[in-house]
Amino acid sequence: MSKGITIRDIAGFCPEEAIWKMMADVSEVLIKEQVGYAMTPESIMIDGDAFMVGTEQEIENEFMAPEHIEGCRNETSQMVWSLGALAYYMATGHIIFGGHGGYYQKEHPTVPLPILPKGLQALSSVMQKCLNYDPNDRVCLKELNELSHQGLLACKKRQREKSVLTAKGQKTGGKYNGDKWPEEMTEV
Repeated sequence: MSKGITIRDIAGFCPEEAIWKMMADVSEVLIKEQVGYAMTPESIMIDGDAFMVGTEQEIENEFMAPEHIEGCRNETSQMVWSLGALAYYMATGHIIFGGHGGYYQKEHPTVPLPILPKGLQALSSVMQKCLNYDPNDRVCLKELNELSHQGLLACKKRQREKSVLTAKGQKTGGKYNGDKWPEEMTEV
């Protein structure tokens, strides 16, 4: 696969829809191929409006599940954890647990799971299901795929409703903000 745009390139600047789409696309690939991948920001590439999993990448420990660090092999739950960590990274531009990822959670198994910024509550809830310390408490890959598709549809529906309201004349705070300035702007 040629080097293209990856999650690392867009992290912190992603709209909610892109994060749902990434989780839906990648989980679908993982279900179909039934192969374990070490998922990193460089391994998830963007091809038009689809996210693809690259097979040639370096392992980044920050995106590895806590039990993977110990050498345990439960590929599906580890990939789910990695998808949760990647969703957090896409939304915030920061590596989970202060940049330490799964290592920190391994050393501190009761650490509170992160919360995404306001407006991303549904995504935050699914992400937390992915990041549970105990692999048995994590959402399964198939359920993650279903939740991701539901989240993507709900996100698109909200966008359509917003555009319909805008088309009906609701003020949106467009490019011209002249009526919002408290005083005249003068040249200095």
